[in-house]
Amino acid sequence: MKKLLSIFFIFLISCTSAEVTELTSGEEIYTSRCSACHKADLSGGVGPSLKSDSSAAQMPDSYWIQTITMGKGSMPAQRLTDNEVTLVIDFIKSQY
Repeated sequence: MKKLLSIFFIFLISCTSAEVTELTSGEEIYTSRCSACHKADLSGGVGPSLKSDSSAAQMPDSYWIQTITMGKGSMPAQRLTDNEVTLVIDFIKSQY
């Protein structure tokens, strides 16, 4: 039991000591956090399309911010800084 606790403790320390770095471009954020569900070309897959003809494209930024930070339906909330949220929204809209 002590060995298991020691291993868990070492694992916990290694996870919490990792440096958190903010992604610096909307494209980086989209690629790392969004494209698995919304695809690299915004066409959708597990998540809906984000292309210019999608219903999301017509929504105000407040909708995007709330959806990204709070989640919606099967989409989980994303833990992004305010700056990262702005960058990813700007990136998506630049693809229209």
